[in-house]
Amino acid sequence: MTPFGAALHALAQRRLTQAQLWKKLERKGFDDTTIRDVIARCLADGLLDDQLFARLFIESVRKPVGNARLVGQLVSRGIDPQVASDSVGMHEVSEHDRCTAASLRAVKRNPNVSYACLARSLERCGFPASIIYRVLREHAREHGPMSSLGSDGDYMQRDYSNDSGG
Repeated sequence: MTPFGAALHALAQRRLTQAQLWKKLERKGFDDTTIRDVIARCLADGLLDDQLFARLFIESVRKPVGNARLVGQLVSRGIDPQVASDSVGMHEVSEHDRCTAASLRAVKRNPNVSYACLARSLERCGFPASIIYRVLREHAREHGPMSSLGSDGDYMQRDYSNDSGG
């Protein structure tokens, strides 16, 4: 198979970044000069577009995660850090809104979750502390301190009289 044919075959299976295509062609035994020429041809033909890849990847992420995590995931796929950062910055859903969605999802999943546990969970999703605590303050202001979702989906006040923390 020709190098360009191998590239077309790989791109027909799924969308790839330039770095991913480079690795695939390298594993097939093609030399760097040949790979560079094939990638240049794919770019010229519009078959490779790292910015489009980044935008589509961001839109396809189902679990709400922070900007830092999204950038990291893109960079790990071979996207240039600046392209990744710019793509995440242009995302139509703000990091604050994604953090709010993640917090509501976590509270719905576990109505008895403490704010400390929720904050740690949001931090693991890649949200910065400033946004996490803003979202938690908004939640407390809107629903009362330490409120959570009841089994029917409505917010209810928690009783902490016998709560040992957590």
